[in-house]
Amino acid sequence: MVIVMKDRLRSIENNEINIDIFDIFRDVSRDIWLIILFGISVAVCAYMTAELAYTPSYKTSATFVVTSKGYNDIYTNLVAANTVAETMTSIFSSDILENKVAKDIGMKKLPGTIKAEVINETNLFELTVTASTPKMAFLIITSIMNNYTSVTGDVFGNAILDVLEAPEFPMRPNNSLNIKIITEMAFLMGVVAMAAVLVIISVTRDVIKSEEELIKKLDTKLFGVVYHEKKYKTLRAGIIRKKKSILITSPTVSFSFVESIKKMRAKLEYKTSRNDSKVLLITSVRENEGKSTIATNLALSLAQKSFKVLLIDADFYNPSIYKILQKDIKKEEEISESFLKQKELKSALVYDEKSRLHLLLGRKLFKSATDLLAEEAFQKLIYKAKMGMDYIIIDAPPITESADAEILADISDVSLLVVRQSTAMTKDINDAIDLLTTSNSELLGCIYNNVHKDLLGFRAGYGSRYSYNNYYGYYKKKTSSPENAGQ
Repeated sequence: MVIVMKDRLRSIENNEINIDIFDIFRDVSRDIWLIILFGISVAVCAYMTAELAYTPSYKTSATFVVTSKGYNDIYTNLVAANTVAETMTSIFSSDILENKVAKDIGMKKLPGTIKAEVINETNLFELTVTASTPKMAFLIITSIMNNYTSVTGDVFGNAILDVLEAPEFPMRPNNSLNIKIITEMAFLMGVVAMAAVLVIISVTRDVIKSEEELIKKLDTKLFGVVYHEKKYKTLRAGIIRKKKSILITSPTVSFSFVESIKKMRAKLEYKTSRNDSKVLLITSVRENEGKSTIATNLALSLAQKSFKVLLIDADFYNPSIYKILQKDIKKEEEISESFLKQKELKSALVYDEKSRLHLLLGRKLFKSATDLLAEEAFQKLIYKAKMGMDYIIIDAPPITESADAEILADISDVSLLVVRQSTAMTKDINDAIDLLTTSNSELLGCIYNNVHKDLLGFRAGYGSRYSYNNYYGYYKKKTSSPENAGQ
């Protein structure tokens, strides 16, 4: 951990990264639970350590007034008080008195400390005893007051000690442990430390944080941009964690989201029309990058233009399209039943009137999905579907999760890679691009997904409002040109 952090700090010093405050804030807030958990852990450790290391001590004292025989002036009494203090300090620290007091209280060794001092500019003398228990502190000072004269003898000469304030039984330790302050400070330090670590990780992590970085770092083109869409539309929905699928057919979905899907649909129509491509593979590098949502919405958008669209959920390890479309899958409608039992295509497909999509979905999980996809039955199913469909969209599993995406890419015509903002490492994304590029399908580019906007409503990243408008101005100009018409 320490070595990794040193390497990350070194990369900051070498100016190898771009710092984006909004991106850092988003990354840190996303792991707020980790910050709080670490703070609590540090607080608990501090509490336990303080409790184990804490040894209470109890203090009690007696105050004497020092006067000289035959003298009433203040100066003489002050001199006498200082003399007595010096003498008493040496006597009380001597083994003679300590042994006598220890014997008097029934101990082999004095279980406490004795201190004698004069109160400044007075003829008052204070005797203080500190011990580990209140009873022991009181026993020691009482024994001293009963026995010190037998040790001092005529040492004081003309000095007289009178008790001005008798010792009291100590009720509370003098070194009270403030557990609350200790735990609060430890929690705060833990929170700050973990937040600092997350900031460093966020700043130095080699992920795609902006459109500019995607264009610069990835070995493919930018096919489209989809901005972040809130899953919880109201405060109440956020509290009860009630979320709905993000679909362009939903009235609650934002206009910008619908438009981004339409733009990608138009571009897809143009790209596929050139080579009469019908089978589109959509995949990602990691889980939870939004590939299934993108695949479903592209299929819906194509269906809205009266195309015959078949949507296939081929992610057998984590099927999710049936959840997105809120479809109940019967046993005989499972996609695995379609090609395992080699059904006729018409009997295998499920037509959804609401979305106007033909569906091959499933909810079962398969451990040997790669073997299923490699079977000739699945390839025949795709071949038959191409004869009756305008588009076949396959939602493939993430490339890093299995080899299924590679198999599916070989039986597809074109492919798209969904890249979620600040998620997968750049190296892993480029490896996925290389895999798709070398397959039998044509990689159309990357869909930059779940892109957050800054507090002013513009694109997050180190780009500016100018570059945001420039990008779409460029796109509009490009698509309106004769050679790109229909794109």
